[in-house]
Amino acid sequence: MAVATNPSHLVLARKWRPEGFRELVGQEHITRTLMQALKSGRIAHAFLFTGIRGVGKTTAARILARCLNCEQGPTPEPCGNCAACHEIRAGTALDVVEIDGATYRKIDDARAIIENLSYRPARDRLKIYIIDEAHQLTDQAFNALLKTLEEPPPHVKFILATTEPQKMPETILSRLQRYDFRRIPFALILARLKELTAREHVEVEEMALAMLAREAGGSMRDAERMLETVIASLDGKVGEAEVASILGVASRSRVFELVGAVLAKNAARALAGVRELHQRGANLESCGHDILEVLRNLTIVKLVPADSAQSPLADLPDQETAELRRLAEGVSSRDLMRLFRLMADAQEEVLRSPYPDLLLEMALIRMATLAPVMDAEELLRAIGRGGIGGGGDGGTGDNRIAAPADSPAGSSRVPIKGEVKADAPRKQPPSGAASPRAPGPAIMPSPNTAPARSETGLPDLREFIRGRRAALAGFMEQGATLGLEGDLLIVRPRNDIYIRYLGDNRNVIAELASEFYGRRILAELRSVDDNEAPPIAASSSPQPVNSPPAASDSSADEAEVRVELAVDTRPAAVPATRAEARQALYADPVVRRIFDELEARLVEVRMEPPSASPPGEATVEKK
Repeated sequence: MAVATNPSHLVLARKWRPEGFRELVGQEHITRTLMQALKSGRIAHAFLFTGIRGVGKTTAARILARCLNCEQGPTPEPCGNCAACHEIRAGTALDVVEIDGATYRKIDDARAIIENLSYRPARDRLKIYIIDEAHQLTDQAFNALLKTLEEPPPHVKFILATTEPQKMPETILSRLQRYDFRRIPFALILARLKELTAREHVEVEEMALAMLAREAGGSMRDAERMLETVIASLDGKVGEAEVASILGVASRSRVFELVGAVLAKNAARALAGVRELHQRGANLESCGHDILEVLRNLTIVKLVPADSAQSPLADLPDQETAELRRLAEGVSSRDLMRLFRLMADAQEEVLRSPYPDLLLEMALIRMATLAPVMDAEELLRAIGRGGIGGGGDGGTGDNRIAAPADSPAGSSRVPIKGEVKADAPRKQPPSGAASPRAPGPAIMPSPNTAPARSETGLPDLREFIRGRRAALAGFMEQGATLGLEGDLLIVRPRNDIYIRYLGDNRNVIAELASEFYGRRILAELRSVDDNEAPPIAASSSPQPVNSPPAASDSSADEAEVRVELAVDTRPAAVPATRAEARQALYADPVVRRIFDELEARLVEVRMEPPSASPPGEATVEKK
């Protein structure tokens, strides 16, 4: 049976083409300027319309030609009834010539245009040349048109339209009055589609029209083309699922399901959703873009209420806005931004890979199994509330790691990775030898040991600093004790790793203390042992020292330690016996500090005979 056809059928883009500037959607900044130029009579001799496909460049050129050649013109609103208006709209006007720049692009075609310029219009007021896809013209053709575009005859106007103005010579661009057409907003495309469905007497769900408007990407012609396809393919009411199947994309509800599975940490459901989309033949590149857009919208919902007039999501359908609010309730902005970054990196790989389904699956699985993030300030606040290292008393809380009862004062058990046995017994000094813990200068306490000083207080000042600079307060709680002597704030780092940071922030600490106490306070950085022993003297003979132990900066991951002692190379009296040599070595404060540190790390120290190792050198071996 023969199928009846309508040879006069026009697609929506041609059937409902705008008749005037007021009907041109989404380009008010251009239509307003052109209408004002037509009213004032300041009309340029050549125009350049640029923008992406389907935003109204050629339509605007035809409307401008009608305004110029209308019997009542030049006018910003053509009558639409005269012969010029009818012929220009139908594309049959003799004095309005439309040229395809991709076809007539050579220098011979440019010469033909130039030769015809001397002829007056057949009937209308002006002879108008509309050159579409003008960037396709060759350099020779552009060079031939240079003088003509700059000084055409008074009865000639040029309108050039292009999607790639960067491909046109600068000498041409400088001779044209340029107008940049923007992408048409989603809300305007959606409103236009609703208007067209009403004119065509078809029933399409609003979510289906929203999908068409979103897939158009700012191009009105693409949106009308897809609507034409949907109307021609289906009978009756058109739903979102049918539109998604026709376009080969994931429906908005399915995208929300994927994002909801990721936020709910349900990797299996997210994986099943991607597999189903791939089996249906959906475009996974478009699906990845939709997931990115939903994550972006969720972040905006967390920052700006969706019902606010200033919200970028104010134009979304109410159903989609409600779903975004529901998904955004149980997730933080930091997690959303981290998920967006992961998905953006995965989308770049999906676009280049021949296996987009596998990459998208693994990306969603990784996002679904990602642990929540905690920023540095929140972590430090948690530590300050009693997590690691105690609270606001300078890190002397109850959660610190306690040293064994039989450990020397100021030392603690430090775990060492490797083959060192944690339960190895400490080596006892020989009988008659000086004990490594003989009375002498105090040993610098470890970071987890609270020194018995009055400067560990000032909790009010610490709390004030925490309110202003949480990161700085966290470092001070973990690595410094505080004391106030008149107008001088004493800051004592507990470990060498905190010295540089506290030194860099000394002025900040002083400013915060001055603000807290209401008077000028100076901050001074002191060592813990500044008042307990004299400084190291540059002398050839052993002197009492007050420097940090040589092994204190070594990593806890080291499984083997080698310590070398500086030895005076000048002649000296050689001890008579091995016991006397050992006694002299133990009497050196530097050696005693090293032995205490190594003993705290539970390693065995063995002294080599004088003949086996150089004088003054100790070798430390793993147990």
